[in-house]
Formats: sequence, structure tokens, C-alpha cells
Amino acid sequence: MAKIWKPKSVRELLTEMKDVSDLMIDLAYASLLFEDDEIAERVHELEARMDELMYSIRIIAAVAARNVREARKITGILQVASAAEAISNATGDMADLVLRGIDIHPVVREAIANADEKVAKIEVADGSMLLGKRFSELRLPSNIGVWVLAIKRDKSWIVPPTRDAEASAGDVLIARGPQDGINTLSKMAAAPKMALVPKQGLASIRDALAEMRDLSSVMVDMAYSSILLGSREIAEWVRELEEEFDKLNYKLWLATLRAAKRERDVARLNSVLQVVKCMEKISDAADSIVDVVLRGVELHPVFARAIAEADERIAKVDVSEGSPLVSKTLGKLNLWATMGAYVLMIKRGKCYIFDPSMKVRVRAGDSLIVRGSYFGVEKLKEAAGVKAPPA
Repeated sequence: MAKIWKPKSVRELLTEMKDVSDLMIDLAYASLLFEDDEIAERVHELEARMDELMYSIRIIAAVAARNVREARKITGILQVASAAEAISNATGDMADLVLRGIDIHPVVREAIANADEKVAKIEVADGSMLLGKRFSELRLPSNIGVWVLAIKRDKSWIVPPTRDAEASAGDVLIARGPQDGINTLSKMAAAPKMALVPKQGLASIRDALAEMRDLSSVMVDMAYSSILLGSREIAEWVRELEEEFDKLNYKLWLATLRAAKRERDVARLNSVLQVVKCMEKISDAADSIVDVVLRGVELHPVFARAIAEADERIAKVDVSEGSPLVSKTLGKLNLWATMGAYVLMIKRGKCYIFDPSMKVRVRAGDSLIVRGSYFGVEKLKEAAGVKAPPA
């Protein structure tokens, strides 16, 4: 029997595409970190879903382009949708490394574990305060800055968990967020503290790979933000970050080739380069998204609404004089615990501070690129002194 095609609005399709591509990035890194076939399989299931969404977008584009003006608007949507599909394909390639049984070099796991944003596997124990509570009640993104990406329950998976889902004893949560937030969720789950991945040398490769992991993710977030805010400035930042990424890419390849002289098992080093190639595709996809903004392509109004309604918010927050944030360290502010948002990057004058440490003090005039729940980002904007637009 032929499959019945049920049309969705462009807004619904784009919202789901962004959410799915974000989820795939996190789960792909989780599959590498834990060398877990089942998580890798979930990535491929999401990749199949992304293919369906892209097919629907193309059908709508073909029907909607009635004249040249409409075609131009649809072209921008198609370019961003294609970038989301490219991210999907790159994460599928990462998952393939696990599913094909390729020996992943320990430095890859170390780099993912040492990246600023953590991915964790947390088992819910008897007596956990999570038991019997819906995730909508817990409001983990707003309260501790952590997103639960997937739940493994017995032999089945819930990807992603719905707002009405409840945690049960024995569930394994795959979560993403800052280290303090992950530690808090572990306590809430009555789970043992997550063991640190030991460092075993190859520091230059590990550090570059960790920074590239964070940088590529930040670029995707900022690229979508440039569309949402219609900001040429943020789009230009992404282009500058791509230059930083390319420098790290060159540095990492050189360090890997040098390490090959001393490495007994060169095949394992190949896994490092395969992961880097996937990261590069994600970086290129972010650049493709901002190209739409930089070329001044007129977008259909539903596009920005779709990005705004996605599960997470990425925003640029300008810190004004007199803001209570000024002169306080990020550690003191503890933004993920107090507001459910955290700082990905700070632009200070002409300088960028990537993955700012908890010791960095916020200054008036800083531009913070932040990630969090809708309410968390809005609270942070208010604290920073950002005035709401007139009704």
C-alpha cells in the first residue's frame, strides 16, 4: 500500500528539523563517548526522520514557488533545511564509526569528556527524587541547565522524552549540560558520581579536538540565532569562528600526523581524523546557514517563528551599565542554576572568549552568546538590562 503523505506547515517542519539536528549532534557524541551501539542506532533512526522532513520541505517548496519573489523566499528556507540535513548526515557518519566496530582512539573519548558541554549517562536509582514526577514538573532546563536527550527503559528507548514522561527506577538518562548541572541531576537520580575519563597523553590532539567540538556546536547555535534575530553581526561572527575552526583543524591534522610516528596502532588514529571530518561538515553547515543572512536573502515570515519555537533558545545578550551581572564571575552568578541558561561565548570588544571559565568576570558592554530554555534566556536578558520591545 502506498504511504499517505500528510502535509505539515513549513513552520512545523523547520521547528522539528532544528530540534532533530540538535538532538542528533548530542547523541552522536554520546555514542562515541560511551562506544554504545544502541545510542548510535538511535542516531540513524533520527537521520531517517530528517530525510522524511527534508522530503516534505521540498514538496512544499515546489508547490509554494508560484512566482520569482516566492521562489527567492523559499530558496532561503531550502538552503537552511539542506544545512540541517548536512548536519544530520555528519552525525550519522559519527554513529557509523561505532556501528562498524572501528576502534575509537581513547583521545576521542577524552576530548568529548573534556569539552565544555558535557554528555552523561545517568541511571535512576530507587529512592530518587525524580521518581513519579513528569519532566514538565521538574523543568530541568530552567532549573539546572540540563536537557534529557533520551531515556533507555529496559530494552526500549524514548527519544526524545515527552513533557509528560516520568522517570522510573532503572531508567538510564542520556543528558547534556554544564558539569555542575550534570552533577546536580546525578544527585537527583541518586546515581553515583560520573567517573572522569583519564587523560592518557596526546594533549595537543585532545585539547584541539575538545575545542573543535565546542566550537562547531556554538557555530550551529549562533547560525540559527542569526536567522532568528535577523542579525548580520552574529552571522559575521560565525564566519570569524569558522576561520578559528579551520586553524584548529590544520593544527589537529598536523599533530595527528606527528603522533603517527610514535603510535603503535595507526588505525586507531584514523578514527580521530574521521571524527574531525564530521565536525568540519557541521562547521560548513553552520556557514551555509549564515550565508542566507549575509547575502540578504528575504526569508518567509514562518522561518524565524519556526526557529523561535524550537525546544531551546540561543540568544545574544548585551550587558548594560548598572546590570547586576557586572563585575561578578560566572561561577558566582551560577546562571544555569539560577536562570536555566549558560554562556557559550563572550564577545568583548574585538576579542572572543570561547568556553569562558567560571572565573571570568562579566563586564558592561560584553555580548554574551547564551543557550537555555525560553524562560531562562528571557530572565537573563532582563538581568542584563535588555529592554523588552514595545507591545
